[in-house]
Amino acid sequence: MAFEGWLLKINGTVFPNELIALESYKCTPDQIMDLDPYRDGNGELHRNALPHTATSMEFSTTHLWLKDVDKLNAFVPHGNRVKCQIEYWNPNTSSYKSGAFYISDIPYEIVNVNEKKKDILYKPIKITITEY
Repeated sequence: MAFEGWLLKINGTVFPNELIALESYKCTPDQIMDLDPYRDGNGELHRNALPHTATSMEFSTTHLWLKDVDKLNAFVPHGNRVKCQIEYWNPNTSSYKSGAFYISDIPYEIVNVNEKKKDILYKPIKITITEY
């Protein structure tokens, strides 16, 4: 499938690119996992590579106003972070791939509170997504 202009779909909905600081986006696709690797007495590494690979993605948002945080929370609701379906652009294959992922806890840091406009400006938020 050709690139369609989006990087992530979370539970079937395209995650807005405008919330991503694109230069921070990092995708590590198809990571090889080992079961009980060890080095023998000669220092040689013995690996038991598993057939399932896992992808991880990490990015920061832009600075976010309160309305933007509400938009972000619509994609990563707190009760739904434990396991969600994510479709993502896989640079290894230049195609979209999907899987079951979890989204790590999200830290919120405030830059400014505008009492007159009743708004909050948040620092960029780091989002970490890891495949099961």
